[in-house]
Amino acid sequence: MPIVRAATISKCFRIYRHPSDHLKELLSLGRRRYHEPFWAVKDVDLSIERGCCLGIVGENGSGKSTLLRMIAGVIRPTSGNVEVGGRVSALLELGAGFNPQFTGRENIYLYASILGFTDAQTRERIPSIEKFAEIGEFVDRPVKTYSSGMFVRLAFAVAIHMDPDILIVDEALSVGDIFFQQRCIRRIQQLKQQGVTILFVSHDLEAVRSLADRTIWMEHGRVRLEGKTDEVVSKYLAAMVTRGRKEIMEEEAVGKPLLGSPDLEMSDEALARIPKFLEHVPNVDHRYGNGKARVRGIGIYGKGGEPAPAVAQGDRVCVRISVEFQEHVEHPNVGFMLRNRLGEDVTGTNVMFEGERLPAAHSGERLSVDFVMDLPFLHAGFYYFSPAVADGTLDHYEMCDWIDNACAIEVIQRSITYGHIRIPMRVRATAITREEARHSI
Repeated sequence: MPIVRAATISKCFRIYRHPSDHLKELLSLGRRRYHEPFWAVKDVDLSIERGCCLGIVGENGSGKSTLLRMIAGVIRPTSGNVEVGGRVSALLELGAGFNPQFTGRENIYLYASILGFTDAQTRERIPSIEKFAEIGEFVDRPVKTYSSGMFVRLAFAVAIHMDPDILIVDEALSVGDIFFQQRCIRRIQQLKQQGVTILFVSHDLEAVRSLADRTIWMEHGRVRLEGKTDEVVSKYLAAMVTRGRKEIMEEEAVGKPLLGSPDLEMSDEALARIPKFLEHVPNVDHRYGNGKARVRGIGIYGKGGEPAPAVAQGDRVCVRISVEFQEHVEHPNVGFMLRNRLGEDVTGTNVMFEGERLPAAHSGERLSVDFVMDLPFLHAGFYYFSPAVADGTLDHYEMCDWIDNACAIEVIQRSITYGHIRIPMRVRATAITREEARHSI
């Protein structure tokens, strides 16, 4: 039997243009409406089995937090029903559930009493809570004096020590430092092994991949997709490829390319050394699409046209993606996403994004697309290309084929890189005499 069941739940908020409009509406006794309805969540059905870890992804404003707040009982749905069969411990938006005037210790007792714990039961848990939170003497200071990191430390420590049947976490872990985040992830994994049902919202897709058994993708208040985590996250990432860098579109929805080097080319001799049509995909972590076109091969080649499994920072490379069309594709678009070893998106592009448009393709036709670039001065390590082919414009398209992490390239250190990338720049210093400085004022 599901521990959480939501039946067509919806939540509508009233949006008033002016503060006085709320009062006007009250005085009109419902005869006039001064607000605009905003449906944050609309007709969501959800069934979560005991012990399941459910991840929730989606862009800001998609209804993720509102959905969790309804499940936690913080707000009531406008329509539909939510049934929860166990004790809920929720770590929602920063500040929820704690009184800023109370000390941390007083808030622990307050939170525990709401969940039905006696003072004696709470006292037994306080040493473990203090040890996990590591905020020292601040536990006896008012919460309003805490930094956001200290607050989330205490809030998470309290939530996991209340013997929850259901743990709800809404993006709060992104506030803590990296070491605390790792500790929280380990603790969530322990709770998961103990059979605790976990619901969490996160923009950290690697955390979602490592923790969630199932994932739902929220969009405009509705569940766009629900299923296995790898499949849902991959489709969500693919949809974000063109949304991440919205530019002013032309009438035909073709991007405006960045200015590149005029000599960003490969010699004819180098191109002749590369197979015209590649028929090998080195690796397939996951692929999906409607099958109208298929990525048949991908390869990375150096400036001389030789295969390049490893290149130095700043070297020129050609990424060739070969596609075969199974059906008619009116607006073919080929591109790729580049990720680091943690699965984080480093950069991505496609033909339309670079200001080009391919002709319509028919069944049986084949096509190879080259992306020639001077590799950025990335931090040394392995990077992974995920090729894709779609049908449509940058705004509206259907994914024909997407392959996660199809091939890898090792970036070899040529110079020290601080952070993720070193940016090419020119440095100029000018000596200024005191007399010149006085005249410039």
